[in-house]
Amino acid sequence: MNGDARLRVTLLGAFQVSRGGAVRPVPGARLRGLAVRLALAGGRAVEPGVLIDAIWAEDPPKGPAHALQALASRLR
Repeated sequence: MNGDARLRVTLLGAFQVSRGGAVRPVPGARLRGLAVRLALAGGRAVEPGVLIDAIWAEDPPKGPAHALQALASRLR
């Protein structure tokens, strides 16, 4: 896979993440939520609290910063 190819996140219609024409699976609602929120930021930094609210809303896990870090690691 070309390391210089841009990541493309399709939000309208079926959710899809692709790079260099290859579709990349993003399993699970939380991982998809993280990918969507980051894509909506358009390459700008997003505060951890904003991501935690977007993913877990009113029911964050114990240790939300650690849970967010684990999700980000899985998304990579």
